[in-house]
Amino acid sequence: MRRTHRQFFAAVYSILLFLTCVSVTFGANNGTDDETCPKDQIIAQRAKRWLLSYPINGGLAKMVLGFLSPLRFHHTLPRSLNLSVNLQAVYRILPAIIFPRPETIFKNRANEQYSDQSRTQLYAIVEKLLKRWNRNGRSCLLRTICEVAETPLRHNGLVGALFDVVFTPYETDQLDSDYLMAKKYGANGVDCMRVYSDCPFGHGLLDTISAIQI
Repeated sequence: MRRTHRQFFAAVYSILLFLTCVSVTFGANNGTDDETCPKDQIIAQRAKRWLLSYPINGGLAKMVLGFLSPLRFHHTLPRSLNLSVNLQAVYRILPAIIFPRPETIFKNRANEQYSDQSRTQLYAIVEKLLKRWNRNGRSCLLRTICEVAETPLRHNGLVGALFDVVFTPYETDQLDSDYLMAKKYGANGVDCMRVYSDCPFGHGLLDTISAIQI
């Protein structure tokens, strides 16, 4: 059971990493106290953040595979004939994330002192990919965590909920304090763009795939 649960999270992280990579490639081409917030903070007056080009209340994901080949035959009249074979696969996207949470899994993990390193590994991969695209990997990832905490994406359906799961670190995760501080900045309404100025607009993971309704 524990292996199945771990494989589920690995699949979720892989899907979101793929969506993030596609979005970044497209963009390249085209606490409230003083200890948690900087003194020169700017409170961002924002409403909801909406994902672009993704179904909100479910939808269909379709993959079409085809084979096309011309057929030649001897005839006095010029003719053309093509043979085409298509294979379609349709998957219905759920409007919300739903998966079982048996209490025995968490009990076993507590007894065995289970330590999950999947989030740490995922963040390291995302930072390396951003650096390959000539962007500040750490700053852009921290700005994404800050923006997700400031304007959650759960109202965008399944895809938005997955983004919230991946880019919302927790105290129990073995991460640097910078990630948790980025989450606190966003939760306290700090201007993420100003705090992480090394990641200008257009370099962030959410810049090309989302829009904010003010």
